[in-house]
Amino acid sequence: MASRPENIGIKAIEVYFPSQYVEQSELETFDGVSAGKYTIGLGQTKMAFCDDREGDEYPYVDGHYSLTCYTKALDAAYREYNKREAKLSKAANGHANGNGTNGEAKLPKTNLDRFDYLAFHAPNCKLVAKSYARLLYHDYLADADSPVFAEVAPELRDMDYEKSLTDKVVEKTFMGLTKKKYQERVAPGAQVATLIGNMYCGSVWGGVASLLSYVDAATLNGKRVGVFSYGSGLAASFLSLRINGDVSPLSKALDIPARLEARRKLAPEAYEAMCDLRHQAHLQKDYKPKGDPSTIVPGTYYLENVNEKFQRTYSVKA
Repeated sequence: MASRPENIGIKAIEVYFPSQYVEQSELETFDGVSAGKYTIGLGQTKMAFCDDREGDEYPYVDGHYSLTCYTKALDAAYREYNKREAKLSKAANGHANGNGTNGEAKLPKTNLDRFDYLAFHAPNCKLVAKSYARLLYHDYLADADSPVFAEVAPELRDMDYEKSLTDKVVEKTFMGLTKKKYQERVAPGAQVATLIGNMYCGSVWGGVASLLSYVDAATLNGKRVGVFSYGSGLAASFLSLRINGDVSPLSKALDIPARLEARRKLAPEAYEAMCDLRHQAHLQKDYKPKGDPSTIVPGTYYLENVNEKFQRTYSVKA
């Protein structure tokens, strides 16, 4: 019987984003909301957007319910990952982490310390920070007597599960415990989402690309990355991957920092106008897009026309 292939992984990766963005701080002022609602409340500084040349469906979302679904899916996926890893580790007579980063090799470890870095599906970056903290909460429930949790209120151990999903004490406690490691292990993978916004199904792999782009390749070599992928149909998976070898060719080809910097900044009024164009185009036939294709990045497909049968014609920007 042939042995199972090893090191079958990501050999190439690409991320596309529109060529313009709006500053979230300016959008706060334009929308008449409190300062920090988007930049702090969502953890995002810039938001990419497109016009009717790059049509993209926009959903209606029950926000609070959707966030609860996300958290439940994260909980279930992480529990299953832990079960499977325990089973595989037992069969292999141990599990090597190869971590020891951040100068913490001698400190008490939690299950979360298995991962040198993590990438999450990122509807917004504040949810990513909360999700990282939520994973540590699960580690607490699994080993509440660990010295790591010495200052955690003991009543949190027996809290009802449904209550824990929205409990602010749980959230604040574990956000505090993960604050430093979040910056070291999660923030690099959330940098793209911070500067682009919600990428929906491409979100988590945009996070992997972000990690490759904002952490030095030599530092990444040999590191383990936890990955949480989620879809709003309530399908989710938690997996891990290990970075083997030099990934600098991938980060060089991605060129994400330079490409993000090359985007053009538009005013909130322009953002609103482009959103209105997309609204006008929604479900229309015999429609000719009105957006300016000259602003689109070369090599990008863009919409030319929608005929009477709703058949769409595309061109590629030269």
